[in-house]
Amino acid sequence: MKKVLLTTSALTLLAGAAAADVTVGATARMGVIHDSVSTRTENRMRINVSGSGETDGGLTFGAFARFQSGHGPALGATGVMNGSNVWISNGTMTLSMGNIGGAIDQNGGIYSVGGCGFSSSTNYEQYCANVIGQGNATFASLSSGGAGPGANGIARVDFALGSANVSVSGGNAYDTELAATFSLGSATVSVGFDNGVGLGGGTYISAAFDLGSANIGITGFQDRTAANNTSWILKARFAVGSGNIGVFAADDKISGGNRYGINYTQSLGGGATAYVSVSDQQFAGAFSAAGTTVAAGLTFGF
Repeated sequence: MKKVLLTTSALTLLAGAAAADVTVGATARMGVIHDSVSTRTENRMRINVSGSGETDGGLTFGAFARFQSGHGPALGATGVMNGSNVWISNGTMTLSMGNIGGAIDQNGGIYSVGGCGFSSSTNYEQYCANVIGQGNATFASLSSGGAGPGANGIARVDFALGSANVSVSGGNAYDTELAATFSLGSATVSVGFDNGVGLGGGTYISAAFDLGSANIGITGFQDRTAANNTSWILKARFAVGSGNIGVFAADDKISGGNRYGINYTQSLGGGATAYVSVSDQQFAGAFSAAGTTVAAGLTFGF
């Protein structure tokens, strides 16, 4: 991350204004993907821009936007700037608006132990530690290449209440979501509910356990629009030497069947990480093939 502190004469002319803190960072990836349909390459770069400041009364505020460009499934070759989000906080309560994740994305524990491959989304076949529910868009999440959830984004309020964090979100005819996370020793327990006005939705229950050299997480989801439509996913990550092994297994009725996977990541130093992953799923999605997918590549942070 490169941090740029703006202390120009223009800022000092603003009555009572403190110096603004603007951070510019970038990530990139490159890899090869093989499944039952084809063997192909993929690459992507993201430039993240965030700014923050503080009022004379002690309120903090900020904003975020992302530029993305790449080649691969759902990635246009030309660059695109996503919709921004803006927030203000008094330390206990934070109000955010725009292209943001909803309460479940923020505080529902759905990402738990973390992803395999590039991230923990179900949108691309090279990801192996999938999140149940997101494949069917059952909760609001940030869009890296678009305006974001809802016609005008959404609003979310987060509360920091000691060892608990609570979030509520909605707006613009979008789903209303409520989620909370609690720390219980080495365990973190989360619950979330999506009323499904626009997307479907249901109830999430997650638990994650920090066991030192290993982390284990489990999430269950009950779809409120269908009877007996309960899905679950179990994930674990283990330190092995200077690398990490991640595994997962899921019964995901939202996306259409069982899936499982394993991956290995190895830090190369300097912000570079090598990975290889193998996953298998029963269903074919918009950007994924049924059967076994093998992926290998590199990720970079600048």
